Amino acid sequence: MPTEDVGSRLSDAELRERAIDVLVGNHREGYTVPAVGLYPFQWCWDSGPIALGWAAAGRWNDAWTELTRLMSAQWPSGMVPHIVFWHEDNSYFPGPEIWATGRTPPSSGITQPPLPASAAARLFAGDPDRERAVASLRSLWPGLMAWLSWIERARKGPNGANVIVHPWESGMDNSPSWDQPLSVVPEVSNEHIERRDVATVSEDQRPSQREYRQYLGIVDALRAAGWDTERQPADSPFAVEDPGFTAIAARAAADLASVAASAGLDGREPARLAESMGAGLEALWDDALGWYRPYDILGRCSVGRATSTGLVAIWAGIPDAHTRRMMERVDLWSHSLPGSIPTAQPDDPSFDPIRYWRGPVWVLVNWLVADGLLRAGFTERAARVRTGTRALVEQGFSEYYDPRNSAGIGGQSFSWSAALTLDWLTNG
Repeated sequence: MPTEDVGSRLSDAELRERAIDVLVGNHREGYTVPAVGLYPFQWCWDSGPIALGWAAAGRWNDAWTELTRLMSAQWPSGMVPHIVFWHEDNSYFPGPEIWATGRTPPSSGITQPPLPASAAARLFAGDPDRERAVASLRSLWPGLMAWLSWIERARKGPNGANVIVHPWESGMDNSPSWDQPLSVVPEVSNEHIERRDVATVSEDQRPSQREYRQYLGIVDALRAAGWDTERQPADSPFAVEDPGFTAIAARAAADLASVAASAGLDGREPARLAESMGAGLEALWDDALGWYRPYDILGRCSVGRATSTGLVAIWAGIPDAHTRRMMERVDLWSHSLPGSIPTAQPDDPSFDPIRYWRGPVWVLVNWLVADGLLRAGFTERAARVRTGTRALVEQGFSEYYDPRNSAGIGGQSFSWSAALTLDWLTNG
C-alpha cells in the first residue's frame, strides 16, 4: 500500500502495529486461526496469506511453520484438507465428529484453493536467510507437488478446469454462483444443526440455514462414500468447475515453477500443470457476459453471473482483453456502491451487501485482483484497489465489509485481513 494515502487516518507504522497484534492474538502452537471463536482451527487457504503476513512482520520462522504445519496434515492421495482440527474446541460446527474422516490429526475430507503453494514460492523469494529458504522450500516441495498433481488427476473437469465438490472448497461458500447447482442438493434431515457461527456473528451476515443443511447433505454423501478422494466428483451431489479455484491452482503451479531452479528443483512439472490449468480456466470464459463462469458438471451448463470466483481469474494471468472487460464492469459497480470490489453483481437479484460471499467486500479478493492487475501492467487500477482496501482496514481488520458504507462486518480481528495489509505495507 502506498505510504501516506490521501485520507488515511493511520500512519503505516500504526497500521502495521495493529495488524501484527491481530496475528499475535490469533497465533497458536505452529499455526494461526482465522478468527478467535468463529474459526478456532487451521484453515487451508487462510494459511497462505497468514504466512505472508508473518513474513512481512519479520517472523520468518513462524511464516514457514504455518505452511509446514498445514502440510503435515496432508492425506496420502495428496489432498490437503480445508480444516485441520489440531485441538478440541466445541465452539465450531461441524467439528471432527461430523466429518468422521478417520484421519490423524482429525481433519475435514475436502480441500480449498492451494494459495499456500504460492505463499511458499513468495517466502522462498523473499526470505533473507537463503539457507533457510532453500531448506524450507525443498522440504515442502514434495507435498505441494503432490497436492497440485492430485488436483490435476482427481479434479479435472470436462472443460479442463478444476472441479469443486462442495461450496466450501471454493472458499466462497454461499456465492450466488453456487445457487443453481445447490438447488438439487438434498438437505441433511437426520441431525440437529448447531449453528454456533451465529452466536458470534449476526445471522443475516452468514449463510442461510437451508444452505447449511445442503452443505451437510454433501458431507453426508462424501462420508457415506468413504472419503475416497480419487472419485469425489462422482460421489458428490455437487460437482462444479470453479474458475476461482482453477485460477489459484494455475498460479500456484506457475509460482512454484518460477522458483524451482533457484532451489535446485525441477520446475518442468509445475510448469506443465500451470499450462494445463490455465487452459482449463480459459475454457470457462463467457464472451457474451465478459466474465469467467463456473460450469455445473451435473447440470451440464454454465452457472452464475459476475461474482468474485470469476474475477479472481485475474490472479492467474489472463488475456488483457478479458481483464479490461471485467474491470470495466467492476468500475460500473462503483457508481452505485462507494466501497471497494463487491463479491457479487450489485444489480443482480441475488446480491446481498452483508451476507458473506453474496456481496460484501473481502480483503483477500482485493489483494488477489490487485496483484493480478499489477503483474499485467494495470498499475493505476491496482493502486486504486489498494487505496480502497486501506480505507477499509484502517477501521479494523474485519472478515468482510459492507460495500454500501464500508462498515466492517462478519468476524473481527480477522487474520488474513491483517496479514495481507502487512504484506502490502512491507512489499508495496
